[in-house]
Amino acid sequence: MAKPELIKRSGWAFVAGAFAFITLLSGSDPIAIPGSVVSAILLAVGMSGLRSGYGETISPFGSNMLRVGILGPVVWVIGVPFMAMLGLKAQEEGSWVLLFVGPAISLLGLTLFGLDALSSKPMPRLNWLPFVTGIWYPVAYSFLAGYLFTHDSKFPQQYYPALPLMLLIQFLALCRFGVVLLTDKTEEMATA
Repeated sequence: MAKPELIKRSGWAFVAGAFAFITLLSGSDPIAIPGSVVSAILLAVGMSGLRSGYGETISPFGSNMLRVGILGPVVWVIGVPFMAMLGLKAQEEGSWVLLFVGPAISLLGLTLFGLDALSSKPMPRLNWLPFVTGIWYPVAYSFLAGYLFTHDSKFPQQYYPALPLMLLIQFLALCRFGVVLLTDKTEEMATA
């Protein structure tokens, strides 16, 4: 498949992943947990397209960070059933936060690829966008996970109003990034 087509498919995967990601706002575990899984898978597909499309124009670091964004969620999706088999009590021990780490791994890979894109400029335009797109959820997730593990699994109610705003920003950034990948001119992508 041609690079421009791979990049366009990657754009579709990011847009679809954004819509799966926004289910985290539902407040309902039967919706949010599958949404987290589907989002992580779609984001990994998007990363795969980025790696295939821009792999020759980025440094090994950027390429490896996209690989982390691809393989991390795959390992996580395989590991979720093992967490249940081990009998982790999600409500009591705060391990429920691990159910939402998949998108954080993908988006961390995108963020670090974005740092590399700032210098290698693989995209025809907006090379800062992968970094800005990826940073929101990993930062908020790391803060929340750290808070839960250091405060006896007590949810930080004082930060609750900021979490939906961050999820909305992440959704909009993913949609914008996907649309940029979809609309970049084919000739420009072929030479990038």
